[in-house]
Amino acid sequence: MLNVANACQTCHNYSEDEIQARVLIIQDRTNELMNNAEVAVGDLISDIEAAAAAGIPAEDLTTAREFHRHAQWWLDFVAAENSMGCHAPQEAARVLGESADLAR
Repeated sequence: MLNVANACQTCHNYSEDEIQARVLIIQDRTNELMNNAEVAVGDLISDIEAAAAAGIPAEDLTTAREFHRHAQWWLDFVAAENSMGCHAPQEAARVLGESADLAR
């Protein structure tokens, strides 16, 4: 974080050291959850590709593709939010868990 005073301390009345420590914990946790969701989504994509290559009809893959679309959307939602979970850590964790669950 480049400027804790301007970025955080206007709303959060904690020391810079405490804020930085909290941010690191939240971002590490969110990064781990994001990696888990990315692996799950990637595995689902691979499974869909393998099923299609094995000749499974496209209409039989519709549900899997819908799960992929929703799982990817939740993953992208957290990635695009651009705080790696700091703005709403519990919601980021919930959304990334939902993404991984949908992909599995």
